[in-house]
Order: sequence, then structure tokens, then C-alpha cells
Amino acid sequence: MDIDLLKTFVEVYHTRHFARAADNLFITPSAVSARIRQLESQLGTELFVRERSNIQLTRAGERFLGHARGMLKTWELACYEVAVDADPRPGLTLLVVPGLWDGIRLDWLRELQDQQPDMSLRVETLNSSQIATRLQQNSADLGLMLEPVAGPELQLQQLGELELVMVSARPGQSVSEALADRYVLVDWNTSFHAQHANAFPAAPTPRTWVSTGRLAYDLLLSTGGAAYLPVPMVADAQQERRLHAVASAPRISLRIYAASAIWSERGALIRQVLDMFGASF
Repeated sequence: MDIDLLKTFVEVYHTRHFARAADNLFITPSAVSARIRQLESQLGTELFVRERSNIQLTRAGERFLGHARGMLKTWELACYEVAVDADPRPGLTLLVVPGLWDGIRLDWLRELQDQQPDMSLRVETLNSSQIATRLQQNSADLGLMLEPVAGPELQLQQLGELELVMVSARPGQSVSEALADRYVLVDWNTSFHAQHANAFPAAPTPRTWVSTGRLAYDLLLSTGGAAYLPVPMVADAQQERRLHAVASAPRISLRIYAASAIWSERGALIRQVLDMFGASF
């Protein structure tokens, strides 16, 4: 598959206009039309409904869009990895589950960059299963997550714990008041839900459920409510009295794990990263 064809398809989808897509791609509108026709010929179906000032995806185009984006992402990753392998400087690809970024201080990452000024660093956020797959495929060096993953070629170690505290936009709330007043349930992981259920067996069904702590944090500051969020994330808001700890609510701790390939060639660099990360707790 020609990468230029995929880029052109995605750009036409974003702009919904052949001339604007041509400007963004630095080619002529006729070249855009030719690329789309070539792609449609290869797939054997039309991808766009072409009407004046109204270019829309066909049903086939909608189904193909996700595949096109995925192939472009794979191509970009391959180009990056080839460039890193050709670069004599040390390189590291770090994968982190989204929720973990919400709760850790990044001093260790700045320290790593200070100690390794020539190091090339790529950081991505993925879920735990995707991280395990990338490590086993040798397309990443280190994964940080909130739940253990298993694999015959992976080594796993516990680094520390992520401390969560219940905070509310209203001061002086009791646990029962916080759980009943716009409570936001964050889907941290299975361990969190088990600890949460044990701590609050009679809690009402939450009105709002979100997938990340960052989204819950923004909701609390904009619309009010309460949620369990990482201590580092809410420290400034508590000091500024925008959020308040629910005093009688227990803290919930989640274990932080690191995974890497057993046969990794960057073992020394990985150990340095883990030492710095562990020291940040």
C-alpha cells in the first residue's frame, strides 16, 4: 500500500475539500483526485461521496478510515525505530498506561534527560495488553502500568504504589455526602474497584463514570463533585482550596509495575530508568 495514498485519503477526510487537502500536502488538486481514484481502484470501491462543497465518506470509507490511520501509525513507528537503530546515541521507547501519568511526578524523567542528554526518548500511552504486545514484538523497551502482565519473554517488577485520595469540590463533606453528590467513579483498574467496593459497600450507583483521572479532575474543577484522584495530581488544587480531601475516606493504593523484555539490549539504560523512577516515590 502506497503511504502517500493513505495520507491523501486521511487529509481529504479531515478537510472535506480536495483543494484544501492539496494545499496541506503541497501538491495539486488534480494529484489529490488522482491519488484518491488510485486508492479506490485498488480497494475496488468508492471511499467518498463527491458533492459540491460537501465531500463525505461512504460506508466503505468510514470502515477504511481506522485501517488507514493504523497503517500510517505503524509506518511512522517503523520510520522512528529504523532512525533510532541507525543513530549511535542511546535510545529508549517508554510505554505508560494513561492513568499513571496522572499520578506521578516527572522529576525522574527530567533527571534522566539531564544524565543522558544525547538520548533519544519516545513516550507513548497505551493500555496494559498493548504494552505487553509491543514489548514482546521488540518495538518498545519499557512499560509502566498499574496491573501485572504475563508473558514468556517479559520480566516484571513492582516499583512502588500510586496513592489515591478522595477529594471534593466542596469543603467539609462526609463520605456519604461525597458519594451522593456528583460522585465521579474513575476506572483505575480491577484492584481499585475491589478496594472501592469493600470500603463503600452501600454506596449509591455513581452518576458519572470516566476512564481517566485527568478527566475526573477537570470535571471536579468545572462542575463540582468528588472522586478518587492521585495525591500529586490534587496537591496544588488542595493548597489553593479548589479541592478538599474528604477526611473520613480511606486512601486507596494501587501497585505500579514495570515490564521489559528479558533479552533487551538496553538493560543498563532500563535499570537506570527504573532506579530513578523508584526513587521518586
